[in-house]
Amino acid sequence: AAVTRQSLRRRGRAMAKKKKARAGSADGGTSPALPETRGLGASSGTKKKKRTSDSAAAAVGASNWSALATKIGAGTNPKAKKRRAERLAAEEAARAGGAARFGRDGSELHRTAAVDTAKKPAPVGRNTALTDVIALDCEMVGCGEDGKRSVLARVSVVNEDGNVVLDTFVAPGERVVDYRTRVSGVRPSDLQHAPPFKEIQKKMADILRGRVLIGHALRNDLKCLLLDHPKSMTRDTATYRPLTRPLRANERRHDKKNGVARGRGSRSLRELCAQHLGLEIQAGEHSSVDDARAALLLYRKCAVAWERELRTAGAGERRKKSASKEETKNKRRERDDDDDDDERERSTARFPKRHRADPFGVRDARVDLFRR
Repeated sequence: AAVTRQSLRRRGRAMAKKKKARAGSADGGTSPALPETRGLGASSGTKKKKRTSDSAAAAVGASNWSALATKIGAGTNPKAKKRRAERLAAEEAARAGGAARFGRDGSELHRTAAVDTAKKPAPVGRNTALTDVIALDCEMVGCGEDGKRSVLARVSVVNEDGNVVLDTFVAPGERVVDYRTRVSGVRPSDLQHAPPFKEIQKKMADILRGRVLIGHALRNDLKCLLLDHPKSMTRDTATYRPLTRPLRANERRHDKKNGVARGRGSRSLRELCAQHLGLEIQAGEHSSVDDARAALLLYRKCAVAWERELRTAGAGERRKKSASKEETKNKRRERDDDDDDDERERSTARFPKRHRADPFGVRDARVDLFRR
């Protein structure tokens, strides 16, 4: 038993020596092997070793990326340079326009970047061509003696992806009394070299022909353009019933005059965007491009139900028209039959019916020609 204990001790000492030698070789032979410790000391040494290895790996990674960037020419692409310059300019503008905080002595501590959290309508695709579905919005200025008569000053058209197809100011053919800049965003300088109304009207007539038109309160926009558009090709978010509201007491007598849904009132485009799209528009000066995109997004959200409702209504109208046509034909046929009966009775009274054997009425004379 004593021999067995001695041999076990010798084996344990040999294993400890081997472990120490292995630890020294892992350190590169520069640092002496540390004795085994238990508890806090051992864990702290392990953490330090891990931090050292992580920093070394990061340094190696950085050196590898710098070598690779030099080899592939990273950052020399013109598009990448342009994006980086735009990003830096935006950050600089945000820092310059941010709110500054000052210390007690009046010195500026730091400047908080001004972040615009309001979301505005944006294009949903890259297509810039003129599509079969377009959205329209116009801005008007005031003319006339009191400046209450609206005249076209700006017109914007976007395609089905929300990209601008036409956006131009329009020179009114008469003196402007009220530019309504606070709402319309139109200034006198915008109308100085603008194209005339007739030119824009002709261009808009060509654009609208055969296309589905989307907008909010399109009646006003088409009125200022002096144009008309088929009802079946118009999608107005101000009159679509799910987007309307109950009429107020003072509006019930004006529902037909204003062209809104019967028994319903139109809601503002700003309110609809905030509720259904989570977007903010018309916070200050209105932008006709943003308004057209907002109306387009509202239509896209309700398009399936909207088009289904129109198809159902169209089928009902077609059935009514066919029924009315058939009823008209039946009435005409009955009237023709009555006229024929009357004509037959009159002819019978005027010309009595003759016997078949004597169609010329010879027997009526009662004269025997052969005997004579």
